[in-house]
Amino acid sequence: MRKIAKFALIIIIIGLIGAGYWKFKNKTNAMEWRVFKTGTTTITQTITSIGTINPITKVEIGTEVSGKIEKLYKDFNDSVKKGDLLAKLDTETLEMALEEAKIELNRSRLTLENNSDDVDKKQELFDQNMISEYELKQAKYTYNLSVQSLAKAEFSVQKAQKNLTNAFIYSPIDGIVTSRNVDEGQTVAASLNAPTLFMIANKLDEMQIEANIDEADIGKVKEGLPVRFTVDAFTQKRFKGTIKQVRLNPSSDQNVITYPVIISIQNPGNILLPGMTANLEIIISEKPNVLAIQERAMQFRPTQEIWESMGIDSKKIESAPVVTPTAETRRGQGRKKEGMTGEKQSSQRDAKIWILENGLPKQIDIKVGESDGTFIEVVSGLEEGSEVIIGVSYLTNTAGSSSAFSNSMQQRRF
Repeated sequence: MRKIAKFALIIIIIGLIGAGYWKFKNKTNAMEWRVFKTGTTTITQTITSIGTINPITKVEIGTEVSGKIEKLYKDFNDSVKKGDLLAKLDTETLEMALEEAKIELNRSRLTLENNSDDVDKKQELFDQNMISEYELKQAKYTYNLSVQSLAKAEFSVQKAQKNLTNAFIYSPIDGIVTSRNVDEGQTVAASLNAPTLFMIANKLDEMQIEANIDEADIGKVKEGLPVRFTVDAFTQKRFKGTIKQVRLNPSSDQNVITYPVIISIQNPGNILLPGMTANLEIIISEKPNVLAIQERAMQFRPTQEIWESMGIDSKKIESAPVVTPTAETRRGQGRKKEGMTGEKQSSQRDAKIWILENGLPKQIDIKVGESDGTFIEVVSGLEEGSEVIIGVSYLTNTAGSSSAFSNSMQQRRF
């Protein structure tokens, strides 16, 4: 009798253990729907790129004459006005050259005056048949040479005066000195190319960004489109700009064709500096307050394993009907496409998603429009506040209690 009681007790304990394990296993393997409640948002289509911030106008200030830098009047970051003196070269040699040219000019004038008198005298003698015609021609020839020598001497004076004037370097624009490439006492040589002494940028409260846009995206970029951008120096601040120009000189780098795009920006407070790298978002289109769902909802495809884990008979799940177009419908669609030739094609398309209705999944047809990569516009077929299934979550009590199937579900993240 005792043996029977012990045997019965063992059976009961085993049954309780099995029931507990079964309950624990079912609880461990439980899954739940991951849903997204639809609402309104702003759908923005953008093109991302990088560019360099530069002043609108940059002028390289050089020198046309050679010499030693005698004095510098402006330095880095100094504000200048048009006509301000920037630097002065040593003028001693240039002043001597000017005086020499003036002396040569006076000599040429005296020579011309003397040759003019000689022509007059020989003309009188020729009229009296006292000299030959050849002697008269020689006198006139000498006079003409002296006229040319005088003109050359005048040009030499002008050139020497110009060289002396060029020894004083003035600013051609209002702006800021962004670069100074010489020091006092340094000798500059203007042989073939004028050496750059200063770089002056116009006012920095208005600047521009030079960006290169890939040929696959350049067709969407138009003048006047808004641009958002950030710089590494102010990562939490977002700046704005406008497409000013799409230039038609493409460049090729490793068979990648890009087009330069100029973006006009405002720079109050001059916090943006020349040479900064801008991380750009060119806004192609923007739709505010549109009904949208997550893109993942269109990628969700429940498997038989999911139905079984949820305890749902997939045969009883209501799915969206499949419509087979008739020949007349196809002809109508063909006429519609032909009629749209040359016009902007609609971005709307059909899609199938799963929603929760009374706690059960249901597949429906919707029309979607613009997408920003995360959210997609719902044109029709869905109401605001609907619960859209974007995946499933696998419930586990401990990290080590999940099965291989649960791990695969978590990794896939429907």
